[in-house]
Amino acid sequence: MKNLRIKLLLSLIVFTVILVAVISYVNRQILVADIEKQSAMNRVLIENHILTDMQIVDNAHFYFDKNISDKMEQELIKLKKYYRENSTIATWDLQQIKNNIGMDIYIVDQSNTVIYTTFEEDIGLNFSLCCQRFSALLDERRASGEIFTDGIDISTTTGEYRKFGYLATHDKKYLLELGIDLLDDPVFQTFNFEKTAENLVAKYDNLVEVQTINAGGVFFDDSKSNKITVKDQSKQFQKYFKKARGKMEPVEYQRAFKNGYIETNLFLPYEAENIRGESSKRIVYVKYGNFTKIEALKKNTKQFWILLSIAILISLIMLLVINKILSKTIHLATYDALTGVYNRATYIRKIENLLRKRKTNVPGLLLIDLDNFKQVNDQFGHVEGDYILIETARILKHEVINNGFVVRFGGDEFGIVLYDTTEQHMQQVAETILAQIRTVKHEGHAIEKWSVLSVSMGGAIYNHAEDTEMSLFDRADKALYQSKNAGKDQYSSYAEVAADEDYSI
Repeated sequence: MKNLRIKLLLSLIVFTVILVAVISYVNRQILVADIEKQSAMNRVLIENHILTDMQIVDNAHFYFDKNISDKMEQELIKLKKYYRENSTIATWDLQQIKNNIGMDIYIVDQSNTVIYTTFEEDIGLNFSLCCQRFSALLDERRASGEIFTDGIDISTTTGEYRKFGYLATHDKKYLLELGIDLLDDPVFQTFNFEKTAENLVAKYDNLVEVQTINAGGVFFDDSKSNKITVKDQSKQFQKYFKKARGKMEPVEYQRAFKNGYIETNLFLPYEAENIRGESSKRIVYVKYGNFTKIEALKKNTKQFWILLSIAILISLIMLLVINKILSKTIHLATYDALTGVYNRATYIRKIENLLRKRKTNVPGLLLIDLDNFKQVNDQFGHVEGDYILIETARILKHEVINNGFVVRFGGDEFGIVLYDTTEQHMQQVAETILAQIRTVKHEGHAIEKWSVLSVSMGGAIYNHAEDTEMSLFDRADKALYQSKNAGKDQYSSYAEVAADEDYSI
């Protein structure tokens, strides 16, 4: 019955796994198709947006004010000199300095936190927390000791257009930063491509980066101390950049990573409406990821395991229901209905399996027959006879425990299969059973009914590899009848029977 339950459970689980897997696979394919369709639509929107805003960039490209950069450099050099004379920045009157130079002042410490500033919105701003890429840039600028003046930038806290300049103190302890508000300048109000790019990256989950590269291979968004060029990139990057620039047609390549992440690198050609020399032709580099797909597939996988867990739970519940329905039938097919020990069919299956799979163990078979049992039925009735059989089965099971199993062949015939035994051990078991029956006959309940009974037993053990259930049973049966012929109420071993036969010959 246990094996049947296991097989039934495994069958339900296999069926459940296959069913859930098929449903999940079909759902996964539909999900992937929908994601790819949506991603393609988003790409069209993004790329059209980029090219439209690039036209706006051209309208402002010639209006970068070099005078502002020169003035920033001069004031930063003055501040650095002032720091040499007075390195206790806490004593500086930043507001007075701002009034004199007309620019906001920022003091950035080594953790890239704004510790002092005249621009109150930025006080306490930690670039290493909000803007890691920019924080790394500040570290490089601090280490170089050079002056840096950026083009149009956006305030991290307010989103306003500003221009910044940077210079590290001689001891590299601080970065001196100057900032100018450009919101009132109509030229810089027109120039908004960088902000658009940032907004696009923030808006679209799969958009990783947008950069502009001039025809000479130099990135317009130079956020490092040295210019970023195509030559600094991978060979594959250089190859596709040259192809896009040469044909002035969009090209792309992909890189696949072990975690399922796929990076798409798009080179989008752009040519200004008004020819302005070499800078009129540019390449917009756009990097896409497949984060939406990865996240969706992760959720799909999670849903699969949840669904599978629920399905397996339902399978277990179904097994319990089926087991309850079939348990009585299975029990009747396995056990003797009256005594609760194994029936003959189960005995044959178990002993054949035992003989087939034996290793160094020596199985044995002990046959038990209740002598004169018919008299109990005739004198006291079949109900009392059933009680006798039940009590006999109880005694046999108590003696065997886990060393074997008990079987009822029919009527008053029982058997004990021992998993591993010897002639001496089998005789010991038989003698113990005889003693138990004799005790019941003379001291137990229903002495009158037991008084007419005795027990005859015969045993045989496994002899050689060719032994089968039938040959083992036949030898034990001969030993049993030897006990009956010798006066009953005793045990005989087939070894003794065989010895007597050899001696008589």
